[in-house]
Amino acid sequence: MKARAMALLLFLLGSTAMAQGGHAGHGAPAQPPPSAGHEGHGQPPGGTRGREAPGGMPEGYAEVRVAPERQQLIGLKVAKAERGRLTGTVRASAIVQPDETREAHVHSKLMGWVQELFVNAVGQPVKKGQPLYSLYSQELFAAQQEYLRAKASNAELAAAARARLRLWDVPADQVTRIERNGPQKAVIFRSPIDGTVIDKQVLAGHYVEPEMLLYRIADLSRVWVLADVYEFEVNRLDRNGLARVEVQGVAEPVQARVDYVYPTVDPVSRTVKVRLVVPNPQGTLRPGSFATVELPAQATDALWVPEEAVVDTGTRQVVYVALGEGRFRPTLVKVGRRAGDRVELREGLAEGAAVVVSAQFLIDSESRLRGTSQPSGHGGH
Repeated sequence: MKARAMALLLFLLGSTAMAQGGHAGHGAPAQPPPSAGHEGHGQPPGGTRGREAPGGMPEGYAEVRVAPERQQLIGLKVAKAERGRLTGTVRASAIVQPDETREAHVHSKLMGWVQELFVNAVGQPVKKGQPLYSLYSQELFAAQQEYLRAKASNAELAAAARARLRLWDVPADQVTRIERNGPQKAVIFRSPIDGTVIDKQVLAGHYVEPEMLLYRIADLSRVWVLADVYEFEVNRLDRNGLARVEVQGVAEPVQARVDYVYPTVDPVSRTVKVRLVVPNPQGTLRPGSFATVELPAQATDALWVPEEAVVDTGTRQVVYVALGEGRFRPTLVKVGRRAGDRVELREGLAEGAAVVVSAQFLIDSESRLRGTSQPSGHGGH
């Protein structure tokens, strides 16, 4: 750390002396700013992004000259912009949700009072056919009496009365109990699926109606991960590849395939939902958890540089091109997709150009220092 700090100090002291010498007529002449006629020259970088085209030198920057021995001292390295096949991934934020095809909403088809709750907590696992609650309903009690009378006298009416009980989701074992013991004040209703209770809106004694949600039960042995992918990246997805899913709170990432790309775009975020189906046998992936997804992208031919070559200010991206003889010129670029430690350059640089990939932030600091300290109209002195 001390050696790096000393290198930084020597670099800044040497660059300051060089800048002073340049103004006195010694050393390399300062480069004239490309937008010397614009108002606002010398304001912080990023304020004039709309007036700068990729390939040019950004306003508020200047060319930097670094002697060979100082390049070695600060560990400056360069790499060439190369053209080749870029595969990479599309990175997106996501959220874990229950698989909607394995979810059941439990409603009562009758109006009545809940007599007893057999499942009374969110998170409780249930099996298909397990008792959930018992219900007293005046309408159901009358239907039981009607069924028993019909059963004793008219087979056709009895079948119709039994069908009505079935349509109200009265379990078969409860019908048998009615036949054996007579009308029941409270009839037990059971879980339609295996799963976990993820929502419960009922208490013992509640008066319920058909529109009320009593339980929401989901089979969480398989979950959905819904990723928000920007619309301009959707067509790049490789739907046959494997995605990498990192869920907050889960130590190990999981893999999954793209199951479905939704047909609509969110009008606010300009993203498209991409659904992944992920096995969850241990229940470690919890609905509502945030996740980060790296989706596989189709390979394309691209011009690329190492990712560390690009200095991103948030409003523009700059690389430092090695011109030879220790000269480094800041150049605006337009970046595209990222793949591992590489980034695509869509505009601003030609194949074979050498760019700084190490100590670039030292070069960037000196370039801005010189660019903002040069008076407008005196760049050639």
